[in-house]
Amino acid sequence: MSRKTVSRLVLTVSVVVGVANAVSIGTKLAAYDVPLSLLVDCTLACLASTVWLVAGLTTAFASTTYRCTEPGCDFTVRVRHGDAAENRRWQETVAEHPTHPYRA
Repeated sequence: MSRKTVSRLVLTVSVVVGVANAVSIGTKLAAYDVPLSLLVDCTLACLASTVWLVAGLTTAFASTTYRCTEPGCDFTVRVRHGDAAENRRWQETVAEHPTHPYRA
């Protein structure tokens, strides 16, 4: 599978899970006679939260993070879908970036 296909599949799954979550919450709230405007707001918020969470987790698991190893340095690079040459280039960049604390 290509990366684009996987991204689309993950997005589709996250929307389906979000809709299922929103319908579940909406059904539970409807049993308490919650006004329609509030019901729509709550279900849309649940949908958006679920899709955001799944997309964030997917991004976290699909990317490689490189951090500077110098104490006190918080330089970080996150690479998604990089090939071996690009990953190596970012490793070298992180190892010798221009904002090391000892250079200041």
